[in-house]
Amino acid sequence: LWTGCMMRDIMLKAKPTNAARFVWMEGGDNPANGPYGTSVRLCWVMDPERSIILAYKQNGSFLSPDHGRPFRAIIPGVIGGRSVKWLKKIIISDVPSSNWYHYFDNRVLPTMVTPEEAKKNKQWWKDERYALYDMAVQSAICKPSNNETVTVNGEDDDNTVSISGYASNGAGVRVGRVEVSLDKGRTWKLADIDYPEDRYREAGHIKLFGGLVNVCDRMSCLCWCFWKISIPKKELLVAKDIVVRAMDERMCIQPRDMYWNVTSMMNNWWYRVAIRKDGPNVIRFEHPVLANKKGG
Repeated sequence: LWTGCMMRDIMLKAKPTNAARFVWMEGGDNPANGPYGTSVRLCWVMDPERSIILAYKQNGSFLSPDHGRPFRAIIPGVIGGRSVKWLKKIIISDVPSSNWYHYFDNRVLPTMVTPEEAKKNKQWWKDERYALYDMAVQSAICKPSNNETVTVNGEDDDNTVSISGYASNGAGVRVGRVEVSLDKGRTWKLADIDYPEDRYREAGHIKLFGGLVNVCDRMSCLCWCFWKISIPKKELLVAKDIVVRAMDERMCIQPRDMYWNVTSMMNNWWYRVAIRKDGPNVIRFEHPVLANKKGG
């Protein structure tokens, strides 16, 4: 939970001209290519549903240096690289930011652009159509965890295993469904979804951490949701893997395959957990990634 002022209110005081299109932000850091900076569209900043703020607190405490003290931008539903830390300067402009990091970071170039071509022709990086903003719809399996085992008492075992995880999306668009498949996507089972963000929406205006919680003022969904489904053990015994996909309310869906790009960014293909047989009636779940410590 972030505490701060709406960036929209700052813009209203600045009174942008009709030609204004973008809001540039620059941080107080000094990496190799100068202070980090980027921009977002002014119309997003002016949209209350986007909930873009200048934050000075996180979960009731003043920002730590790592999190951008004293001020940072918070731009929900958008890649983290747009939420500039140690915010020092805001510029309103008719063009996107000219900052080095805005051009050469956080881009998804077309598939035919090879590493050699991307290095040789800088114009690919300066095409605003390839800039990365809203997150893509995404889901993943958290439970069963990696190397967790389940014993199945034969094909007549009617007990179930709970499969669960999270899903998220960008631009404030709600995740509309999460589906699980045990046959590599030929058939799908619909999972139940819980939206913790809605609990704040239902609570109305409440004071918390020195500010007014205003989730009920908007319809946009800016946080993760959590899904779960119970699967009969006997179905898992004969399956090779579990895959999950999510779809948002615009009917944009996680793809089966990756979209190759030179920076390997924004790939959100189906999350897959392999099912290994550790004996006639024992199955083990194997994730494609490993936790760096117990529990996460």
